[in-house]
This record gives sequence, C-alpha cells and structure tokens, in this order.
Amino acid sequence: MKKLLLLLTVLFYAVSGAFAQYYNNVNRNYVNNANAPKFGIGFNTGFAVGPVSPYYPFAGGVTVDFELPIKKSPVSLLVTSGYTFYVSGNSYYYGGYYGGYYGGYYGGYYYTASFIPVQGGLKVYVAPQIFLEGYAGVSFNVNTYPRDYTSEPNAFIYDAGIGYSIPLSYTGKTKMDVGAVYENRNEPGGGFCQIAFKAIWHFSLR
Repeated sequence: MKKLLLLLTVLFYAVSGAFAQYYNNVNRNYVNNANAPKFGIGFNTGFAVGPVSPYYPFAGGVTVDFELPIKKSPVSLLVTSGYTFYVSGNSYYYGGYYGGYYGGYYGGYYYTASFIPVQGGLKVYVAPQIFLEGYAGVSFNVNTYPRDYTSEPNAFIYDAGIGYSIPLSYTGKTKMDVGAVYENRNEPGGGFCQIAFKAIWHFSLR
C-alpha cells in the first residue's frame, strides 16, 4: 500500500508539472499533441525482485495496449493487457521406474508461473518524447495448478515506469516506446515483482 501511495503521489506531481510546463511552453512539440489513438504491441524482459526472486529470477512477457491522447495536454489514457511469466532458476528432475526400482531420471524441466494482467492508467509526457507512466488493475493466474505458484488466483497489480518515445515516421503515426518499468503483483508475503525493460510499437488508428 505504501508503494501504491508513493506511485500515486509521483503521478500527481508529474501530471501537475507536465501541465504547467505545457502551458508555459505552448510552442513545444509534445509527442501526443496532435496524435490519434494508437494500438500497441511489444515485449518485455527483466528480472524478479523481492521474496520470489530466489525461486523465479527471470521474467518476461508480451504486451498489447491502447493509448488515447487527451487533446491539448501532455497526458494519455492507457488500457493494457498481455501475458507475463516468471521462470524458475533451476531445472527440476523427475525419477523413472526401471526394472522394479526407482532410479535415474527421464529429463528435467523449468517451472513457469504465468499471469494475464488487465490494467488502466496514465502516461504523462514530462518533456518532449520523455514520459512517466503508471497503471493498475487485476492479474489473473493462468497456471494449470495455481496453488503451486501463488496463494492468489487473482490479485491486484500495479506498474510504474519511465520511457522514451521514438517517432518512426515523419507524420508521427508510428512510434516505438522504450523504457523500464517496476511491476508488483501484490500478494500476502510479497507476491511476484519485477523490474523489466520493454519495447512497444504503436500504430495510429486513423
């Protein structure tokens, strides 16, 4: 809860500062000023932090989102979803039954904890092409045996990040956002948390 309050406080000051800077510099070209709504698709890769990190140190996933710029402002609304996974650090072997005795193993495999987040939030351009973003929602546990990975089938999740928006066309209809994000699937005992690096391609819907 303290981390969430900190995130909300940072977003509040970021929005306030961005609006002040925008209206004091009306000729500056903020990325989302004249842009249409955009659809985005991308990927992220990172590492776990917190209590889960010794067991599931590697994280990754894919993201889809919808970005709706608010006209005459440095703010965009975001709706995002995708697929997030955490991979165990060590492989686990299972034994085989051979000649009346248990012995050896047939092979090894890595456990993967998988989730589907659905979130809404804000992206705030604090300078041309530089943005802060924060969003929150619900993370759905999609593991075959949910109790093997987490105590919660569904959990509150929130993200906070910083990034840079790279125009990929002269008209600004296509861009790529690159950045870093902190994510917390909040559960008793700490939940699944990660720091991830992501890249998302955005395409104009008109």
